Amino acid sequence: MLAFLLLPVLTCGFFICYYSLPHFYKLHRYEGQQLYLKSAWLGVQCLFYALLIVAILNAFVPPTMFCVPIDLYFFVLTLVKGIVPKHSNASELTWLFLIAVTMHGVAFIRVWVTNWAMNQFQQKEGVDPKIKLMSDVLSDSPLDSELLYSYINDQSVLISLSNRKVYVGQVVSLGEPNESEGMDQEISILPHISGYRDKDNLTVNFTTQYESIDTKVEIKVTLRQELIESVARFDFDVYQQFLERKKEFTEKPKRVPFSKR
Repeated sequence: MLAFLLLPVLTCGFFICYYSLPHFYKLHRYEGQQLYLKSAWLGVQCLFYALLIVAILNAFVPPTMFCVPIDLYFFVLTLVKGIVPKHSNASELTWLFLIAVTMHGVAFIRVWVTNWAMNQFQQKEGVDPKIKLMSDVLSDSPLDSELLYSYINDQSVLISLSNRKVYVGQVVSLGEPNESEGMDQEISILPHISGYRDKDNLTVNFTTQYESIDTKVEIKVTLRQELIESVARFDFDVYQQFLERKKEFTEKPKRVPFSKR
């Protein structure tokens, strides 16, 4: 009979993984047996609290209160007896049913409390809790960290693609995660300028300046992260200094070795 608790354990665990934001943002990292183990572990926690709640209610809650019967066990047992003739099997199924229902209640309350606490954090601190979750998930990748930094601080970044296309802009969206992919598989940027890298020396040549375009429509560019080869923070003043230094370097006469004079 205890084998019937395996399904509620897995369903409660997956319910928490899917609807609790802290777990959902990391859900794409779990696949196959790892997802089963994660769901099972969360489900076992729900089982533990459900057993504790059922035991306390059975020990301390009276069968009647103000002449009103509140014995849930007896009510469910009466229904089960109509299906299962043997009293011992009916009693076991009743306990399993009560434990399974309590497990799902525990899972629902846990998800609700977690998401409610995140909303309270947003109202108190004025910070979107999703940003905190993103930083926890993306902190192990330098490239993802740079994209997140641009998204949070409106920092311009230079993005180089595998087709030698180059964009300078601010990340305005990192997307939303799903069951199989993280939130940064596709990003949207608000481009300032764009261009390409020379095929021989990979020098950046800018060809389009989006801020000079007079349009009422906000221009956004969406990129697949698999096409991104490098990301670097970009500052227009520093870039101008590099151009001036490059001009001085190219105009400076070459030094002739003493042996060739």
